[in-house]
Amino acid sequence: MNRRDTMTLLAGTLAASGMTAARAAESPAWAAPEFDIPRPELVLELVVTCSKPESIGGDKASKDGQRGTIWPIIGGTFVGKDIRGTVVPGGGDFPVIRPDGVSIIDALYRLKTDDGVTLIIHNKGLAIPGDTPAATKYRLSPDFTVPQGKYDWLNKGVFIANLTIRVPQNKRLAKSENENDRMIHVYRLA
Repeated sequence: MNRRDTMTLLAGTLAASGMTAARAAESPAWAAPEFDIPRPELVLELVVTCSKPESIGGDKASKDGQRGTIWPIIGGTFVGKDIRGTVVPGGGDFPVIRPDGVSIIDALYRLKTDDGVTLIIHNKGLAIPGDTPAATKYRLSPDFTVPQGKYDWLNKGVFIANLTIRVPQNKRLAKSENENDRMIHVYRLA
C-alpha cells in the first residue's frame, strides 16, 4: 500500500470513528485512532441539602489526612430521564483533607424514587482547591446500588459527576443559615 492509499484509509477510519483530521493531528504520536470514544450523557441532577458540618473532634491528621468534620445529609431532590424523587435524610459526606489541600470526598446516602424504590449512591472523588473557595473543582465518581427492575441501568454504567455549591436560586432547598445545598450533575459514559 502506498502513502496515498494509507492516508485515504486513515481518513475513512477517522470519519467512521467521528474523529476529525484536526483532532487526530492533536493526538499524541503514540495514540492510535479510537473507535469507541466515551462521551458523557447527563442522566441525573441532584440537589442535596446538608446541615452545618459537625466536628468529629479531630484536628490531628490520620494516615490519609485530616478528618475533622462530617456534613450530615438532611434531604434533597433528584430528577433525570424517567426518574425523580427525594434524597433520604440520614446519609453524610465524610471528607478527608490531604496535606496538599485536596479534599477526598466520600459521601454515602439514599435516594427514594417517586414510585417508592430506594437507591443507594456512594459519591467518591476530589475537591481540588482553586484560587478562591468558589473556584474549587469537585469531581466525583458515583457508584449506585439499585434493585433489579426499572432503575437497574444505574448498576450497569460508569458514571462521573461534578458538584457545585453555587445552586441556582430557583433550585435551592435550604431553609436556614444552618443548612446548605449542593448541586450534583451525574453523567453516564456512553
